Amino acid sequence: MENPIPKSLQFPHYQQYGTAEPNSIKKVLVIQGSPRKDGVSKTEVVTAAFLEGCEQAGASTEIVNLRDKKIAHCQGCFTCWTKTPGVCIFKDDVPEIMQKTEEADLVVYAAPLYHFGIISLLKKYIERTLPSVEPYLIPRGDGHTTHPHRKGYKDVQNTVIIGVCGFPEVSHFGAFSANFHYLAAAGGDWGMNIIGEIYRPASEQLNNPIFDEENNRVLDAAREAGRDAVTLGYVKPETVDAIAKVSQDQKEMQDMANQAWDYCIKNNVTMPELQLALLEKK
Repeated sequence: MENPIPKSLQFPHYQQYGTAEPNSIKKVLVIQGSPRKDGVSKTEVVTAAFLEGCEQAGASTEIVNLRDKKIAHCQGCFTCWTKTPGVCIFKDDVPEIMQKTEEADLVVYAAPLYHFGIISLLKKYIERTLPSVEPYLIPRGDGHTTHPHRKGYKDVQNTVIIGVCGFPEVSHFGAFSANFHYLAAAGGDWGMNIIGEIYRPASEQLNNPIFDEENNRVLDAAREAGRDAVTLGYVKPETVDAIAKVSQDQKEMQDMANQAWDYCIKNNVTMPELQLALLEKK
């Protein structure tokens, strides 16, 4: 089954989407990389709608919030490749999270866009998955070099990527998207099988009651994406495009955002504090 690139995600980097067997996804695990919580994480807002759709289609769901986990930085010592194959030197929460990914039929990586790339909290976890591969150099299907997966780990993991950012253009997700597609390609026949990418620009509007009509449209589409993933085995391109579409005029949005920042500076409050105040008034 073909899974074409959505019109809104025509990035210059290599992209290839796969599919899962329809209705084969029964268990969905989210690796959530946002440091925000308490109603101001737009990553959580979009992800919650996606998971609601998954549940409507019959899948069970679980969220791992990396901000609540103990995760040490990879030191590049390669002990997990030599002295203790498959076992990291650090005794923290990473092995438990990796085990959960092995038990899931779909893994969702969800994070905000920070400095145009993957937020460090999520990147740190991804780097720590090194014990899942062996050190040997082997050719993949396109002739490039890769590492084989270690016995006991899935050869292929169905994956959805969710990202949010404040800027109104989806093009800002280019490097974020590229990182995951290169990770998927590096595995060749092993590793990530990306069945969908969901990106929401202008996401700071998602908990602003002024934009309720637009936000309801976006979150309805995110729910549809969850249903797509479970029932079809991929997220339809038109669903991705609907989530990425920003209806507000760009100049109007820029002016409103700048006014909000001026208010925060003048009143000595943070943007999350302002957004919480708006939610309380809703």
